[in-house]
Amino acid sequence: MPRDQRELHALARAEGRRRRGVDDLLLAASAVIPLLIFLGVAAHDYSRTLAAAERDLRSTAETLAGHARNVFRFEALALGATEEWLRGLSEAEILAEPGLFHERLRSLKRFAGDELGITVIGTDGRPLVDSERPVPPRGIDVSDRPYFRWHQEHPEIVPYVAAPLRSRVSGEPLFFLTLRRAGQDGRFAGVIAAAIRQSSFTAYWDRAASDPRDAIALLRGDGLLLARRPALDPDQPRHVDPDGPVGRALAAGEDGVFRGTSPLDGVDRLYVLRRVEGFPAFLVHGKPHAAIVAPWHGRVVVYGVLAGGAAAALLSLAALSRRQARELDRLNAQLERRVEERTAEIHAGEARLRLLTREVDHRAKNALSVVQAALRLTPRTDIASFVASVEGRVLALARAQTLLAADQWRGVSLQQLLRTELEPFVARGGAGPSAELEGPSVLLPPVVIQPMAMVAHELATNAVKHGALAAPGGRVLISWEVSSDPDGAGGEVPRRLRLRWVERDGPDVAGPPTRRGFGTRVLESVVRGQLGGTIDMRWEPGGLVSAIEVPLLAEERGRNAMGAGAA
Repeated sequence: MPRDQRELHALARAEGRRRRGVDDLLLAASAVIPLLIFLGVAAHDYSRTLAAAERDLRSTAETLAGHARNVFRFEALALGATEEWLRGLSEAEILAEPGLFHERLRSLKRFAGDELGITVIGTDGRPLVDSERPVPPRGIDVSDRPYFRWHQEHPEIVPYVAAPLRSRVSGEPLFFLTLRRAGQDGRFAGVIAAAIRQSSFTAYWDRAASDPRDAIALLRGDGLLLARRPALDPDQPRHVDPDGPVGRALAAGEDGVFRGTSPLDGVDRLYVLRRVEGFPAFLVHGKPHAAIVAPWHGRVVVYGVLAGGAAAALLSLAALSRRQARELDRLNAQLERRVEERTAEIHAGEARLRLLTREVDHRAKNALSVVQAALRLTPRTDIASFVASVEGRVLALARAQTLLAADQWRGVSLQQLLRTELEPFVARGGAGPSAELEGPSVLLPPVVIQPMAMVAHELATNAVKHGALAAPGGRVLISWEVSSDPDGAGGEVPRRLRLRWVERDGPDVAGPPTRRGFGTRVLESVVRGQLGGTIDMRWEPGGLVSAIEVPLLAEERGRNAMGAGAA
């Protein structure tokens, strides 16, 4: 292809890539921009939803805390008024006119409705007078109540918020705001208890916070639950979990908004904590987070539909533009591909021809060099033995050539090569000589196969003439191993082959031969000269033991062969 034409094609391809890049950018933007807008709108709406819920919770909690403050304040005023009426009076004086004091307590109750019930308790824990009936019920003893013992142990005349319990008269769940009575000498003279029904709070909570999923609780300063919606068992007073969300907020002692999962029912809520002003109590109002975000979920679906529609429309337009641009690129590139394919076919054919020529030349030279070495090293003293020796070596090369051709010159297994070359020398069965092969699977490169075939042939020929294969029960043990190096890509590259030839149960060997035979010279020439390896031959009493080591990589064979030639 002319240079100018190649430059034009390169410029056209660059322009096509730039145009495709713009199309891809538009396609990505068509999906990303609506998604970002959807996420932004959804996040903003979510924050507004939480902010609105927080404002509603704060407002409701303020109302609920104000109601609790008014109840406690009126109870405290009633306790103070009762203590003022009874100050300095003994139990006998009170019991002498029970109707008078009963009417006074009833007058207080009329102002508070059902939220107030006052009982005056004597030093023995028995009621002296109350606001409910002219004569208190007999058999009632509250000396075991914690609030009664607390006032016995604390001389302060201050209101005390008692733990919730169940009334021994009506069985109704309630808690008390109590006050200590003291005699003229300051000694303990009994307790004034203002009963607060839990229902007086829960009924108001149902009106002020009508969602039944909301959790509302009135807590004492130490975390004791005084009243709760949903209700808890009053027979088992319970403190909030100090490690829970409400417990941690209560420990901080500050009003605020927080979120957490209640240990009581496992519901994730948004909470508001408000202090009941003037009293050691807190009001907690929690709304389930799922209920808060439920309307937001519905709006998110609408946002998603709108964003999906917008994205689909933009994607359709971008895809249409992209298809048109790609079609134009395809038409422009079709001619270029045809020219390039034809050019590539011509170049590939030329490359294959050059490769085949080099391969044929190399194999022919290699085979001729092996034959030349066999001819040069074979003794010519006897024409018949000369012909037999040359014929055996040429047949060994031919068998190796057959194995190479069968595998299309990709290589031959070392075990297969040894079996093929040893087959003419060992018995197929019975008590004749045998050969045993042991070693890992090794694929020999083509350039190594013919020299290795010659090595096996020479060792087997020597064993037939002088060694283990000359005896009926003789054995040859051939073992090998391969050392490998990392190839840099997570694998191993075989580098050196170590082969060991051991003869057993052959004729007794007195020692090494007095002169180097032509077989030995062939072995040394092939191993050192062609394979670039080393060979060590020892004649032990049991037969020949030969150790051969050759490199399997072309560059190492070349270096070793050059070194052997120089030596």
